[in-house]
Amino acid sequence: MRISAPVSALILSAALCLTAIAEVVRPAPQFAFSTAAGERKTLKDIKGQPVLLLLADSPTRSAFRSQLRELEKAFDRLSIRKTLIIAAFKQEGGGEVRSNIPVTLLPDGARVCEAYGLKGKFAIALISQDGNLDYQTEQILNINRILEVMQNSYEVQKAARR
Repeated sequence: MRISAPVSALILSAALCLTAIAEVVRPAPQFAFSTAAGERKTLKDIKGQPVLLLLADSPTRSAFRSQLRELEKAFDRLSIRKTLIIAAFKQEGGGEVRSNIPVTLLPDGARVCEAYGLKGKFAIALISQDGNLDYQTEQILNINRILEVMQNSYEVQKAARR
């Protein structure tokens, strides 16, 4: 059986589209941080773990504190997924995060806030296990919405790669 040129072009086009789907659609801007053990890590080094990136102009911002309280309520559901919670602040010198859950503070917060396009005073970004920036908003997210984005984004992308 012989395939006509237009059909052949259509098949090639479909194959290229599937290849594009298999790639990370929206790569998250890179950043580096130090672990509790003093190791320097980058976002690429922690592939395989979801990341919740909290961006704010200051750790005293009410939206930041409200989002942190929401995460504290259901941290067990995030820890099961090995979710890393990372904070970046625009203000000089960063700041201190008071929380009963582990939050990694980025040393170059102002640069990270700029890289993620923080325009207002607060934002949250959800980065999937493959480094894709799945969701970013200036709204406080409840834990169910966070888990929904984490689950659907990763599973949908994983299925598209097969």
